Amino acid sequence: MVLAIQVIIGLGCESRSTVEQSSDTLIKAYTNTQQLADKASLQNLRESIRAFSAAYGRFPSDLKELGEFTGVTMDGNRYEYNPSTGRIAQKE
Repeated sequence: MVLAIQVIIGLGCESRSTVEQSSDTLIKAYTNTQQLADKASLQNLRESIRAFSAAYGRFPSDLKELGEFTGVTMDGNRYEYNPSTGRIAQKE
């Protein structure tokens, strides 16, 4: 009887450990995917800034103007944009 209880407790701990490992793996995968998506979005913004500059001979005055050019609404709170240099970076 005591042995059966110890086995059940042991299995319960092992299952919890497996669940925690699975959760950690899923969280890491989500985080990695999100980081890749952020890099891709930033690269797309840089390309849009270059296209705007080629079309108008200047950089967009702000991300709203860039959004009007591309037809995509952007979250200006996520990026730091310098209209004099055309440089854009994701806020930390």
